[in-house]
Amino acid sequence: MTRQMYRERECIHRDEGADGDFYNGVFYIQALQRLRVNDAVQMASKVTAFFWADAPHILVWLCDTCAADLRMTETPRAMTRRA
Repeated sequence: MTRQMYRERECIHRDEGADGDFYNGVFYIQALQRLRVNDAVQMASKVTAFFWADAPHILVWLCDTCAADLRMTETPRAMTRRA
């Protein structure tokens, strides 16, 4: 079985010790695309940058507040993460 490699990105609140979880990069991008432009730019600035084309290989850690702002609380979370 092929081992899939993921890269991790995170919101700015992780260093503050906030509770959160990992989300699939594709779902994160889809959530951003549902926002108004200004809101999407503001939210994206809170997460370590990555190319959207790389989203299938990215796990995005979001604090509970950022996940709620993106309405990701009902999105399937990444079940495993591998470096």
